[in-house]
Amino acid sequence: MTEAIVISLDCLAALDHLIWLRTGQRAADALACAQPTVSRNSRKCLEVFGLELARSRGEWRLIGDTELINLERRVHQQWRWSRDFTLRLEAQHWSAPGLDGLALDNWQRGNFNQLDYEQPLALLQDGVIDAWICSAPDAPLRDGLKGLRLTTMPMHLMVPVGHPLAERRDAITWDELLPYPVLPLPGGSFPIFERVLRDCGLLPSAAREAAMKQAPWFGQIPVEAMLIGYSSPLTLHLYGDDWVRLPQQLPVEVGDVLMVREPYTDHPRTQSLFNQLIDHIAQLAAHHPDVVLHRQPVAYVV
Repeated sequence: MTEAIVISLDCLAALDHLIWLRTGQRAADALACAQPTVSRNSRKCLEVFGLELARSRGEWRLIGDTELINLERRVHQQWRWSRDFTLRLEAQHWSAPGLDGLALDNWQRGNFNQLDYEQPLALLQDGVIDAWICSAPDAPLRDGLKGLRLTTMPMHLMVPVGHPLAERRDAITWDELLPYPVLPLPGGSFPIFERVLRDCGLLPSAAREAAMKQAPWFGQIPVEAMLIGYSSPLTLHLYGDDWVRLPQQLPVEVGDVLMVREPYTDHPRTQSLFNQLIDHIAQLAAHHPDVVLHRQPVAYVV
């Protein structure tokens, strides 16, 4: 390595695990140390780089000029990859349930409950984490990052048992969905998927509100019982037996993407993780012929 480490691995790891995992206790558990050790090392790291730590919308943010600490993170990240140290993996919440039973050697799991892309994207770009499982079509490609497509699959529409559309087996028009509420998305977090919903008339609108108020169920049945949701084949189980799949599909292909920084795209450890994920997903998709597995790494493009 041509660059020197200016702060200990333990100190920067403490701060970055605190930011990444959100609490001192989770960071301590991941680092196999006491919580006061995490606090002490985090404070030392902040002092060295002249930074402060603040909480915003449930996430820790660094306040100040982060250029130097991000350069140091790159050095530490290179050390992890080259010296076979434990690497750090994060995933979106809809990918996480399928990964519960997967044993990943030499990878530290993150929260696996990310709801949007802002925080994990920043963590990956800054070198806090080493890989991130996110989803097409909104997986955010940025300069310096590379996405490897794991799967491609359809997106189904779901309704609760007892919903007026639950027994339908014929084609359903988009207009027929207008009198029912739709599971909301975090605003602006998934612009491509949101555009698909808008084109299908499935976003909140004055027309939807008016149609709902004129529907026979309005005021008689709880709104939750009239919801329309959406699910990929691999997340159908999350809805349980109280929901059914409609014959209608959204006009979009979704799927999981493994995102890493470009210098590590062809690294043997990336390839090993990719293969482990594919083998595991293949088991989950055994009864879902509409799930396409990309056993040879395919570059994700928007």
